Amino acid sequence: MNEEAKETQPVQESTPQVQDESVDYKSLYLDEVQNAKKLRKRAQDAEVTVQENTKSQETQKVKQMQEQEKYKELYESTAPFKDKWESYESKRRESLLSKLPEEDREKMSQKDLDTLEYVVSIQEKSKPVNPAHTPNQSRNMNIEEDWTKLDEEGRRKNWGNIMQKYKKN
Repeated sequence: MNEEAKETQPVQESTPQVQDESVDYKSLYLDEVQNAKKLRKRAQDAEVTVQENTKSQETQKVKQMQEQEKYKELYESTAPFKDKWESYESKRRESLLSKLPEEDREKMSQKDLDTLEYVVSIQEKSKPVNPAHTPNQSRNMNIEEDWTKLDEEGRRKNWGNIMQKYKKN
């Protein structure tokens, strides 16, 4: 029986329990801050390295093209796109400038296209919108009669209108 009593009792482990008072939260926080700073610095260094590698690859590519005199081919291949862009930009600039008042056109003609589009969009938003006038159109004035003053035949004719009035409310 003595053995059975020993087996049924749970075995208590001897683990020291850490009290909240003994944990230094401030030092843990400062360690996390230092770790975050270190990780951020590492990420920024990696970005700088990637940018430097990209620049060096581009300069190396240009040097190779200059050595092989392929830069002429590059210029010739991009010339049509340049012409298209310049014509698009000039047309767009003229259409935007035409929307501005005369006194502002000269000032704004030297600004870049994005700035010009922004100014025109702000100006268009600030204009009040007037409703379009359509001649020979009367206003829809729904003058309702008091149904209590109608005779029975009038009530029958206007019963749908009378019910609509109360359905809206």
